[in-house]
Amino acid sequence: MSERIKPVHRIFGEIQSVEFGDVFRNAARFCDLFVVPWLLDSATLAIYLLARLASLLIPFTLMLLGWRAQRQLAPLVHAEGKIHFRAAAARVNLGYMMICGAMGVMIVVVAPHLYSMVSSSDQALRSILLWLVIGQTAPVFFGATGLLMRVVDRGTFDDLVRGVTAVFYLVCVVLLGQTDAESLAQTLAAAQLAQAAICALLLTQCGIWPGLTALFNKEIKLF
Repeated sequence: MSERIKPVHRIFGEIQSVEFGDVFRNAARFCDLFVVPWLLDSATLAIYLLARLASLLIPFTLMLLGWRAQRQLAPLVHAEGKIHFRAAAARVNLGYMMICGAMGVMIVVVAPHLYSMVSSSDQALRSILLWLVIGQTAPVFFGATGLLMRVVDRGTFDDLVRGVTAVFYLVCVVLLGQTDAESLAQTLAAAQLAQAAICALLLTQCGIWPGLTALFNKEIKLF
């Protein structure tokens, strides 16, 4: 009887852990949404939320790419030698850079144009959207940090860094007394870039060079 009960408790514990991890990651990723409703007036809040929604097209697109890339990277992590894994990681970083950069430019150009069709305050959207997109385009500079951290079994560190940078964002908002949408977007972008930079630094311990710097590693053959 005990042999049957033990796996059930283990499975239940794993389910609870997964659910808590998802809640923690989402809370850290959208930490700005906990404070902006209290700091912005209704009109500015609506513009901020529209800009935030538009910027989320970038991580959503990268998530679709990451599902396929993770299946290809996982077997290479435990293979003998790291040259093939590093080469694959470099290709993923390049893919993230191109797709993320293209999506960022498209959103910055198209979203304000569509918004201007229904409102005359598109300039406010442009300034907020630009900073929100900069934060989401961290993979252009630092590569696929979130994906690669999970592949090399450092997902816990990724969650920890994400949580620390979320706290950094909230502390900065409180201490600096930020009450305008553009400043809030700038602080969020700084937190997202800092999180990606720290993870990219941790990945160098696994021989993964961040972003385009992988091209300078002689051990990596991209073609």
